[in-house]
Amino acid sequence: MNETKRRQGQRGSNPKTICPKCEKEYLKTAGGREERAWRRVGLYCPNPACDYMIKDFVELADEEEENVEKVKDFTEACCNQNSLKELKEALAGEADETDMKTWNLTEDQWCEALEVAIIAMENNLSVDEAIKCRS
Repeated sequence: MNETKRRQGQRGSNPKTICPKCEKEYLKTAGGREERAWRRVGLYCPNPACDYMIKDFVELADEEEENVEKVKDFTEACCNQNSLKELKEALAGEADETDMKTWNLTEDQWCEALEVAIIAMENNLSVDEAIKCRS
């Protein structure tokens, strides 16, 4: 019985990820120092002609949760401060710059919040229930 000798690093090693954009380079770890510890941010392509970078999934999930909370808070304010007719008129027109600056929303988030508020008011639902209905 011939058993081949394993080379160093073969057991439990993970294959390197190749850049999906340029397909030439292995992705490298991006990070930096935070206080005394080194903190990983994600992966990037070292090729100067390629600008590919991906953040760690944990950070993306945190950002997504913050965005959902902002939209939810704005939706509740819309339901409490406006009539159904006012919300429909606002949605038919341009996005309100003042609302977007005050609540730190994008135009898509602003529209989404108004749509959810309209669903909630038309069906006499809470904002959470309206969000689930829209999904």
